[in-house]
Amino acid sequence: MRNWILAALFAMPAAASASPLPMDTPVRMGSVDAVCTGIGEGKNDPRWHTYPIRVEFADSAAHYLAGAHVSLSDVAGTSLAEFDCSGAWVLLNVPRGLYTVNAKLSSISAAPASAKFQPPQTGQLRVVLRFAVAAP
Repeated sequence: MRNWILAALFAMPAAASASPLPMDTPVRMGSVDAVCTGIGEGKNDPRWHTYPIRVEFADSAAHYLAGAHVSLSDVAGTSLAEFDCSGAWVLLNVPRGLYTVNAKLSSISAAPASAKFQPPQTGQLRVVLRFAVAAP
């Protein structure tokens, strides 16, 4: 019986882990287009101005923080995208609607941050996630 239990456990699918986004490269995930950027010259790419949402990771003093695990969900709470970004910005192109973005810093101890947003009719909306970074 013990072997049957072990076999059943090994047959269970592992929890899905988020894939890291390549820097400065648009990636399509279902209805979501995302770009991880915000470091170096890559953040100055003129294509990034066409993305209606720019999520920024910052501390309480508005200094950029790089590296976060990000999840995006719709108003019903359905997960639309989950990924890791080693940059300080995530650019999003999503259909009209209400969304929630959650992020947890990868290498700095801080509570997760989240925000609700709606893509603007025109221009780019800055969504700044502020983290209360613990003192070293």
